[in-house]
Amino acid sequence: MALQCTAEIYEERVGGYSSVCPELVIASQGETIEEARAMLIEAIELTLEDMTPQEYEYRVSGQMSANSHISENELRDESVLVESSVVEVNVNLPFVSAR
Repeated sequence: MALQCTAEIYEERVGGYSSVCPELVIASQGETIEEARAMLIEAIELTLEDMTPQEYEYRVSGQMSANSHISENELRDESVLVESSVVEVNVNLPFVSAR
């Protein structure tokens, strides 16, 4: 099944790009926008392989935050959002419905 997720790509002040899937609180990085997006898709697929239904529900509930220790001002100062798009990842999880 293909699961649709948001991919946010940020250009880092120190070089390179970071990528984040905010719904699942999964991140990756790359030297280019395309590499950061591809690495994020791979990170999502690998993370979902071992995810339990409980962990999945916790992640999508909004209770978990990757940046909970970083203020909004610090986040803006360190990186610039350059792309926000929907990506499809291939998953085989019976407890996850396509969205």
